Amino acid sequence: MEKMNIPLYQRLYEDIKYKIRRNEYKKNTKLESIRSLAKRLDISTTTVEKAYNQLLVEGYIISIPRSGYVVLAVNLLEQSRHKSLVEPIVTPTHPNTKLTDDLFDIKNYKAILNKVINYESEKLYTECDPRGELELREEIRKYVLSERDVKCDVNQIIIGPGIQNLLHILLNISHKKSVTYLTPEFKKAMNVFRAYNYTLKPRKTIKEISRIKADYLYISPSNIYPTGEVIKVKSRNEIIKWSNQNNAYIIEDDYNYFLRYNSYTVPSIHSYNNGGNVIYMGSFSKIFLPSLRLSFMILPVSLYNIYRENYSRFSQGVSKLEQLTLARFMKEGCFRRHTKKLFNIYKEKNEAITSSLKLQNKHKNFSIRGNDSNLHVILDFRTKYFLNTFTRNCDRYSLKYEKINGTNSVIFPYSGIETKDIKKLIKDLFYNM
Repeated sequence: MEKMNIPLYQRLYEDIKYKIRRNEYKKNTKLESIRSLAKRLDISTTTVEKAYNQLLVEGYIISIPRSGYVVLAVNLLEQSRHKSLVEPIVTPTHPNTKLTDDLFDIKNYKAILNKVINYESEKLYTECDPRGELELREEIRKYVLSERDVKCDVNQIIIGPGIQNLLHILLNISHKKSVTYLTPEFKKAMNVFRAYNYTLKPRKTIKEISRIKADYLYISPSNIYPTGEVIKVKSRNEIIKWSNQNNAYIIEDDYNYFLRYNSYTVPSIHSYNNGGNVIYMGSFSKIFLPSLRLSFMILPVSLYNIYRENYSRFSQGVSKLEQLTLARFMKEGCFRRHTKKLFNIYKEKNEAITSSLKLQNKHKNFSIRGNDSNLHVILDFRTKYFLNTFTRNCDRYSLKYEKINGTNSVIFPYSGIETKDIKKLIKDLFYNM
């Protein structure tokens, strides 16, 4: 900003402050009176008064009745001679994990958003409901009932910007101590439990879980990460029996339940006992826009009654405009059409990547699994050399992958790769192998 654009009172304030900080005006120095300084500088008394008031507010001077303004002692912090450099946080972007242009009709979404602005604008001038907007909670209620046979009251549904946010709410109202889960862990969820000093009890099988005591079981029964395996009926019954015997809650993260390419979707655990002690969680980030961070949690009645007494302690992290737009998007049938289209495209991609991988595996250097569901495949390499060759090639193209600890296996996502590009890309990734 040019100095001429700075108000006169601010320039006077800065000048006096500078002299106080430099110790040119020492402690107990009496400043000129407002009238005297205004006359000497040929400025208005109002300008001087505004400058003195600012110094007074910040604690540089004090006003003594019938005496005037006096400089106070200012203990200045020692300033470093060298300006410290702040390292920026670089968030990497990976072309194989984004949403391709053919997966979402942004024009249709924009039209729905405009309808909200044009016809529901009065709602945008009011505060967000901490639980989430009623319109969206009602659409979610109907959706989970028809798709997952999850029966609940609209008031049991809580909306938040991601699973982690909802877990913070849950752990704030429940005050438990331990959680068990199948390995490998869903790190973002388990990190929340760690933050609340929970005892984590990882187990490899449902049978092992059924033998221990814990307050929560965190599980994705219809799509276990990363293999996409399904918890069978017998094990589901064991889980429900275990939760009843231990007075424990099952947190059912219904992650990507609908992306099963060679079978029908599997019923939710919530539907087995009407959610008596099941906390059902769902998210729209994988089936809608990844930039729309919107998830939901359905509390069993016992926990809802506790939440009802405490809900005002929490604020809503998803904008009302986003909530109302998604609610209308669902109400007008756009969401159902979108998920149907999404499934067909992902199935086509899944078939393309599976066939391309088999084509590159003439020498049996790896095996493929986890390709019956999800948006990734698991590659089990025969040797460390083949694994390292593949990951180096991924790095060349800035593609995301995740090594599975203690193995020669890697999880490779493919949602962001155009179907037409899959064959050539897979060929390049297995170059020199």
